[in-house]
Amino acid sequence: MSLKASVLTGLLCVLLVGCGSQSATITVSGVVFDEAQIAQGQQLYGQYCASCHGAAGEGQFPDFPLLPDETGRFGAPPHNGHGHTSHHPDNWLIDYVRNGGISLRNPELYYPMPAFDDQLSDEQIAQIIAYIKTIWHESP
Repeated sequence: MSLKASVLTGLLCVLLVGCGSQSATITVSGVVFDEAQIAQGQQLYGQYCASCHGAAGEGQFPDFPLLPDETGRFGAPPHNGHGHTSHHPDNWLIDYVRNGGISLRNPELYYPMPAFDDQLSDEQIAQIIAYIKTIWHESP
């Protein structure tokens, strides 16, 4: 092997090892969350969110997540590739989880989102959003 090839191989190994050892992080409202905090967010999501939004973020009605149910109402939206969670700013998402909400345009068409301000701290809400950011572009 030539000196040039050896040097390039060595640099490639250093880059691969250096990049491979970095942990994944997600930023929510300017705060960086590491893998352990994201895992905590996943646990909290399972405890507080999955019953409506689905264990894998598939939405309340996973077979047809963007269609109304037999009552004519839309369910909790998916957070995966079928949803639009990623289109909202972090602060809006935090506020919506904290305070809950209903559609102001047509409340009869949607199931309301309950408020979690009495159950979750702002940090826990941000951890949940950090976890959701890891799944929101996945195809179901």
